[in-house]
Amino acid sequence: MFTTITDRKAFGATYQWAILSVLPMDGDKTRHGLGPSEINRALGMPKEARTTVSILLKEMAAQGMVRRYEYSIGRRSFVSYKRLLPLRKRERIARFLGV
Repeated sequence: MFTTITDRKAFGATYQWAILSVLPMDGDKTRHGLGPSEINRALGMPKEARTTVSILLKEMAAQGMVRRYEYSIGRRSFVSYKRLLPLRKRERIARFLGV
């Protein structure tokens, strides 16, 4: 069973917002995207919750909230995500200025 105190079913939109707050902006070329395992670690979720995060990220990618990147290195494939929507005013200003 899960070892966290939080109940993911009770999060709703707050859970999506928490995931978005962890992801780097798509325009930021200095940072790579995060995979479901890295997102879980950043939020303090157990690794068993990776499937839930993966499904939610796929839905968010279909809605246009995040961008999904797929990489293949040899036989292994990796998936990472970056968010498309700015969360803070300074990110909006930086995007407007093209920084």
